[in-house]
Amino acid sequence: MANNTETISTGQPHHKRESVTEVHAQGNNPNKMHDRDNLYEHITEAYVGQPIMFTQPAQRRLEDHEQIQDYEPLKLASLRVLGTFRGTVFGNPVLMVEQLLLWLVFIGMALPVYIFFKDDYGESRKGDVSVKVWLATQENRMRAFAKIMTGLAVFLLGFYTSTSISRWWILRTQGVGGIKAAIMDMEMVISQFVTQEEKVLSAIRRYGRASLVLVFLWRRGELDCLKEELLGRDELLNEEEIGQLLKWNHTLHETIWAWQTGIVTMLWKEGKIKSPQLMGLLLTRCSEGRSAVQLIHTYLAVRLPMQYVHLLSMLVKMHNFVLAFIMGTLFGAALRNLQMVVCAQLFLRTLILPLLFNAILLINVELSDPFQNSEAGWPITVYEKNLEKDGKAFVDAAVQLPDWIMKRQEALA
Repeated sequence: MANNTETISTGQPHHKRESVTEVHAQGNNPNKMHDRDNLYEHITEAYVGQPIMFTQPAQRRLEDHEQIQDYEPLKLASLRVLGTFRGTVFGNPVLMVEQLLLWLVFIGMALPVYIFFKDDYGESRKGDVSVKVWLATQENRMRAFAKIMTGLAVFLLGFYTSTSISRWWILRTQGVGGIKAAIMDMEMVISQFVTQEEKVLSAIRRYGRASLVLVFLWRRGELDCLKEELLGRDELLNEEEIGQLLKWNHTLHETIWAWQTGIVTMLWKEGKIKSPQLMGLLLTRCSEGRSAVQLIHTYLAVRLPMQYVHLLSMLVKMHNFVLAFIMGTLFGAALRNLQMVVCAQLFLRTLILPLLFNAILLINVELSDPFQNSEAGWPITVYEKNLEKDGKAFVDAAVQLPDWIMKRQEALA
């Protein structure tokens, strides 16, 4: 029994070693090749090519310069981000002007402290009250005050940015996305159950695209050029339809959805909609499309409370100037004492914190209205053309069914 036990106990590890060795022998080279391929692909994706894709400027008022169409998150998560400025907030001239003003304050405080650091202005009265002694007693208080201001600014900016991103995302998903969902549903249902007449299906797509384009025209202040813009886009609206729009000329991006309801009503009166349930479904989709446009209008017309935005912006500006004042004062003293590490810390803190805080404020401005004509704004032609292509694809898919579906439909006809 003892020998059997010993044989089993010594045999199991030996068997395991052989298995592991065998696995490594069989899979060693393929695994290494696969790892090398993955490594090459990841490095290529992270460091090769442009991280941001832009649209091409067109000869239209709404698209007279490039806009961000897409970007590569992996490239922006790599060191490539340090050399990426085109299309980012760091290209905003307001940011550079604000930073220049802060540096003037910083230098304006550092120079006097450096020059008069060891001078004594009260020796004949109360002894030494030099700048050096005064800073020695006040430095901790100054740093503590700056820390309090920074903490409060970070908290309020975080909440502000979270709210702005949430509103931006709702505009994209429930606003623009809601318009697309309504159009696609109408195209799919009408082409399958009602009619495949191209004039009807094309009109549904065109009026939905026109609604979205009218939002862009409204936000970019180009409604005076409405006719020129709508006629300049392929198969969007004709002159007669634009003339009808201008007859009421009020909240056109939302009220044009009455035309979609008019199409559904026309099909019902022609007897092409066979059931009240289908009629109700189509009317619901018209209502959802109009509601999506109303959501966009509401979010853009009703901003965050002005008092909150004003107070937050004022707090950030106060923080930046107080920081420049305090850090400049301490920088002058540290430079006089040749404390280069401290000087570097003070310099970088004044450089980075105000720059980031101002950048976050400017990003929130961009997020508040993505329909504006800026690099970070939404590309109107990309959205509008995709609505046409996607809607047309649903119609094409309805007549390009698999053979087994077609045969069963023909058998029931």
